Amino acid sequence: MRPAEISFRGGGNSPEFHDVLSEFKRQGCNILVTGRVSETTTNRTTIQLLGASTEERKRVLVFTGKTARYANSKLPAGTTTDESSVWVINWGNDERAIVDSVPMPTIPNSTSSSDDPLRELRSEIVTAVSFYDEWADGLGPAELRLSLDSLVKPLEQHDQSVVERFIRTVTALIRGVSGMAHYHLPLPDDEDIVQELSPLFDARVELRQTDSLVPEQRWHVPQYDQRTNWVRL
Repeated sequence: MRPAEISFRGGGNSPEFHDVLSEFKRQGCNILVTGRVSETTTNRTTIQLLGASTEERKRVLVFTGKTARYANSKLPAGTTTDESSVWVINWGNDERAIVDSVPMPTIPNSTSSSDDPLRELRSEIVTAVSFYDEWADGLGPAELRLSLDSLVKPLEQHDQSVVERFIRTVTALIRGVSGMAHYHLPLPDDEDIVQELSPLFDARVELRQTDSLVPEQRWHVPQYDQRTNWVRL
């Protein structure tokens, strides 16, 4: 992310983009990432949104599309899944990167439910976030970073209403600890499903690769009815 180069295109009374970004970091936010781009570009976006390794961060990586063995390629340089500050959820395999010496918090047990097929995945995310919140004795603004690698598989396997309920619960959880989460939906930004899910998020980051294959991004912020210029990723 290059906030110094990004600005809203429209005029009006909306704040500057860097002020909106600062507000997101203070209050917590959830970002939908769209665009059909290369895996390298997707990973680069994830790395940027997870924050620099020089900052104190607790990172949760949720894999619904690929397996967790690709996790290190999505982390900033100097950070690996071996660290206690990184928690990996591999949907269906319950993989975690947490050291044994750190005590687990008490989390109510949950069982799968036919009327809530994403309950298990949601429960894993709640467990990870609750763990870090308890471990840190209260997470600071933007300290928790969560990445969900793809919403495609949940949307393919479940009704859209089920996925929307899942998103509402997780986004509320993230805002509750003033964290920053992003959710990849690797589809063109003008797809109907993108427009239908967008109101559930605070912002949308649209990715593209031009003929020169240079990755670019622009932000959409519905709260201010604004979008930014295209800038290099």
